[in-house]
Amino acid sequence: MTGTGMAQAITILFSPILTRIFTPEEFGILYLFSAIADILVIFATGRYELAILIPKKEQDAANTVWAAGLLTTIFSIILFIFIYFFNLKIGQWFREPKLSTWLYLMPPFILIRGWMISLHYWHNRHKRFKIITGSKIAESSTNVGSRIGLGILQFSAGGLIIGTLLGRMATLATYVFFFLKNDKKAFPKPQWTPIKEQLKRFINFPKNMVPAGFFNTGSTQLPNILINFFYTATVVGHYGFMNRIVRTPLSVIGRSFEEVFKQKASEELQKIGHCKSIFYKTLKRLFAIAFVPFLIFYFVAPSIFQIVFGEKWTTAGEYAQIFTIPLFLNFIGSSLSSIFYLKEKTQIFSRLSFLQLSLVIFAFFASWHLELNAKMLIYLLAIAYTISYAIMIFLLVKIVEE
Repeated sequence: MTGTGMAQAITILFSPILTRIFTPEEFGILYLFSAIADILVIFATGRYELAILIPKKEQDAANTVWAAGLLTTIFSIILFIFIYFFNLKIGQWFREPKLSTWLYLMPPFILIRGWMISLHYWHNRHKRFKIITGSKIAESSTNVGSRIGLGILQFSAGGLIIGTLLGRMATLATYVFFFLKNDKKAFPKPQWTPIKEQLKRFINFPKNMVPAGFFNTGSTQLPNILINFFYTATVVGHYGFMNRIVRTPLSVIGRSFEEVFKQKASEELQKIGHCKSIFYKTLKRLFAIAFVPFLIFYFVAPSIFQIVFGEKWTTAGEYAQIFTIPLFLNFIGSSLSSIFYLKEKTQIFSRLSFLQLSLVIFAFFASWHLELNAKMLIYLLAIAYTISYAIMIFLLVKIVEE
C-alpha cells in the first residue's frame, strides 16, 4: 500500500501543474481517447488474463499468458488497418475532429496494455507485489514527467495522450524485465497445441467476461463518450478529471487490498473450498477506512478543487461532491469483485454489468428527453451508479455465502 501510495501521490502532487498547462477541453480529448481504448482492450485479450490465477499447474498458467498476449497482438494489427482507412471518419463519428490526429496511437496503446495486464496477473500469481508496486511508480513518474514536458512544448491534448502511452510502456518494461529475470528459463515457449487447450478450457471468459467487461467498463467510460455527443469536450474534461483525481487516492488503498485479497481468496478456495474469512475481514476494513473520509469530502470537495487546481476546475469539484456516495460504494465493491471470476460466477457479473450500463444509458436518455443541463445529468448518473454498486455488494455477499 505504501508503494502504491507513492505512485499515486506523484499523479496527485503534479496535477495542479498539469491543470494550469492543459485546459479542460484538452483533458476532455484525453478522456475520450482513454474511454475508447479501455473498452477496446477488453476485446483484445478476450479477458483470458483473468484466468491466469486459476490453473494449479504453472505450465497451464503460462500458456494462458500466451493466449491473452496472442489475441492482443492479432487484435492490435486488425485495429491499425481499420484506423488507417477510417481515422478521419472516426473523429467525425465521435464529434471530435481533433481526436483523429492521435488515433494512430491507439493500436500500440492496446498492444502494450494487453501484454501489460497479462504479465500483471502472472506476477500477481507469484505474489510479486513489490514488482507490481514498482511498475506503478515507474508509470506515474514517466506519465507525469512526459506530460509536463510535452505540455511546455505545446503539444496540447497530444501531450496528455503520449504521456499516458509512455507511462504504460514503463510499466510493461518493468514487468518484462522481472519476467526475464525470474521466469525465462522455466517459462514454456509458445506452442499452438497447449495454448489452444487453455483457450478451450477458459472459453467462458470471452463468452461471459468480455460482455461483462464491456458492460462494466462501458458503464464507467461511456459517459466520457456520450457527454462529448450531447455537451462539449470541456464538460468531459471536468467529469473525467473528477473521476481521475478522486479515484486515484481511493485506488491507493482499494487496489492494494484487491491485489492481496484475490490472491488470498484464490488460496482459500483451493484449500478449503470457500473464502468467507478473508472476504468479511476485507469488507469490514474497507468500510472502516472509507466512511469518515468520504463524509468529510462531501462538504469540502468544491473548495478543494478550486484552491488546488484553479478556479476553472471548480465545476469538477461540484461533480465530485455529487458522486460521493457511488464512489464510496464502488471503492468497497470493486475491491472485492474478483469473487465473481474466482468462483466462476461470470454470468452473474455479466448481468450486473449490463444492468449498470442500462442505468447509465437511461440517465442520458432521461437527460436528453427532459433537456437537462450538464449538472443535472451528473445527478442522474450518480443515482444510476449508486443503485448498481449497492446491488453488486449484495450479490458478492450472497455468492460468498453459497
